[in-house]
Amino acid sequence: MDEIDFKISMLLMENSRIPYKEFAEMFHISVNSIHKRIKSLVDLKIIQGFKARLGFANFTNITNIVMFGIPNAKNKKELMDELGRNENIYKIIRASGNMFYIQAYIRNTSELDYLVSYIRKTGDITELKVGIDRNSPIFPSDDKKNLSDTDYLIMYSLKNNSRKNISDIASELNISTKTVSRRLENIIKSHLVQFYLEWYPDNSGQILSIIILKLKTELIINDTEFIDNLKKRYGSKIISTWSFSNLPNIKLIKIWTETMRELQELESSLLSDERYESVEITVLLYGKMYPIWIDKLLDEKIKEIDNESKKDINN
Repeated sequence: MDEIDFKISMLLMENSRIPYKEFAEMFHISVNSIHKRIKSLVDLKIIQGFKARLGFANFTNITNIVMFGIPNAKNKKELMDELGRNENIYKIIRASGNMFYIQAYIRNTSELDYLVSYIRKTGDITELKVGIDRNSPIFPSDDKKNLSDTDYLIMYSLKNNSRKNISDIASELNISTKTVSRRLENIIKSHLVQFYLEWYPDNSGQILSIIILKLKTELIINDTEFIDNLKKRYGSKIISTWSFSNLPNIKLIKIWTETMRELQELESSLLSDERYESVEITVLLYGKMYPIWIDKLLDEKIKEIDNESKKDINN
């Protein structure tokens, strides 16, 4: 992967329905070149799915939790799948030094204690850091909009292929393309649907790392300004960042580098900054995504719609 591939992947993770034409205009290359790039990412199993699920606006108290620590289990791959059986955990990354990064969505904060206990017990992780993502989505309960049965059916049609054409959705559901376009535009605008990417950059051959930055305790910073300055300094090398409301002095920075030398230079640059108490780099070895309670809700709703439809036919 090169820098353009990474940028395309980042944008597809935010919205996996972005048209190839938009990418072509953005990067000043042909639509055919974009198609070849994305096909190559799929062939290399870096992209393993264009997905759709219920959007965050359906859940007024949803919170993203990022946890990290070192498990004592011998078989790390088996442990990942065992942890992934928890309905809240959507991604697990294994990194150098046996570090595990575990990401989860909880319906509300009352689920946090059980989740943390489950991970500590299952993974035998005594020193587990638990971060409440400062940038978790927030949607006021009075703004919540209801989905129609048609909305659910459209979303389900896109569940395992979020790039499906509107005409194909219409044909599958036996409704007009105009209806699909109108309903789809509405649920996208209202954040009632999420289009995302199953992205496995560990198959790329590039070096991906998560840096644990620990700021000095007495330091008070503007979090948005701090992250913006990091992005300005290191540019597209930064894939994503996490800041935590309960761990204000810890930041996680996911980066990519083409060589170990480049990674070492980046580490030296960070170590020279007197604001940091410590800089710990962990190189990503393997990652995996898991279905969660949000996916189950959509499946259950479709079953409910099917059952109601069968009742109507029988009556």
